[in-house]
Amino acid sequence: MTKSSEIFYNNLKQSLDECHHWPTQYLFKFIVENTPNKREQLISLFDSENVSVKEKISSNSKYISFSITKKVSSAESVIKTYKSVSKIEGIISL
Repeated sequence: MTKSSEIFYNNLKQSLDECHHWPTQYLFKFIVENTPNKREQLISLFDSENVSVKEKISSNSKYISFSITKKVSSAESVIKTYKSVSKIEGIISL
């Protein structure tokens, strides 16, 4: 991990801990190309139990946005999820 990403994740952890009481329902938002492979890659990273997934296809059908609500136990769990998702080529985390 680079020094800048280490700083980013440390700041994110601090912000998450200031704004949330753990465990909590956390809303993840992502945008990815609208392909079955990309969709499956993303969805497979989330346990199907206690997860709510909402999808919205862009007006030109090129992209799909996801709003995924999942119960998480800590800021570290949120960061671990973002790191896992970041391995999907072209994904945008919001």
